[in-house]
Amino acid sequence: MRDFLKKTVLTAAALACVYAARPAEAKTGLVLIHGKGSANLATVAESRAYWTEDMIRASSKNNAVPTLVCRYDGTQYMWVAAGQVAGQITSWVSANAITEIVVDTHSFGGIVIRWILSNPTYDSRYQPIINKIRWVNSIAGPHKGSEAANLAGTLSGSWLTGWLVDLVGQNNDATKNCRTDNMSYYNTYYLKGTSGRPALPKTVYTIDGTGLWNNFCTECVGLATLSGIAGLPGEDDGAVAQYSARGVGTVWFSTDANHHWNRRNSYRTIGNSLGTDF
Repeated sequence: MRDFLKKTVLTAAALACVYAARPAEAKTGLVLIHGKGSANLATVAESRAYWTEDMIRASSKNNAVPTLVCRYDGTQYMWVAAGQVAGQITSWVSANAITEIVVDTHSFGGIVIRWILSNPTYDSRYQPIINKIRWVNSIAGPHKGSEAANLAGTLSGSWLTGWLVDLVGQNNDATKNCRTDNMSYYNTYYLKGTSGRPALPKTVYTIDGTGLWNNFCTECVGLATLSGIAGLPGEDDGAVAQYSARGVGTVWFSTDANHHWNRRNSYRTIGNSLGTDF
């Protein structure tokens, strides 16, 4: 009896060692990072409304994947926004035992994540986040800047004030960040991934918009007008030109959804494509 118990205990101990040595099961999560806008984008409600619930549902494979919708003050420079985003990602992955993340970004959100990827020692939270990233999907990111942002500084006091100023964005720090001259400077000295610069540590897949008149909503009329006034070169989505959206990474696909619709899952079901990552 004593020998039987001894063998049973040894067998149990051996099994415990085997299971303890096995790596924990991977748990993948989705992180969504919105673009620039108002300070209200720092709230949960505004950040979710930016993407819309259907985009969140579709990109997370019908809500099957744990999802964090990041929020930050949409008027700030990329490094300020990145600090807010990094804090949320760090807390969320820890609380939910997330071992790997896919990051989906829209517009300026693509620049925010590039700041994190490009500057791992700037903030102690950055490198652990980078380590968990599988890849980034950048929708309409102004990686080489936006001529629409250039326009923002010239609108005050002109006949274009009002609705067009709201569409372009006030001439705040986030808008200044996206100017073509400033992005050229940041790409040269602070951001990785553009031609001639060190590669980003994780792959970025880009989605660019090439359409303007998706329908006759106010935003679509405004974007079509903005495209012409700002002088966006080549194909564009009304706010970001194709050349800029493709400024880093690998092209995934183009869509004729404009800048208003390419962060949603309605005019073109972009979220369904994002959901295939899982």
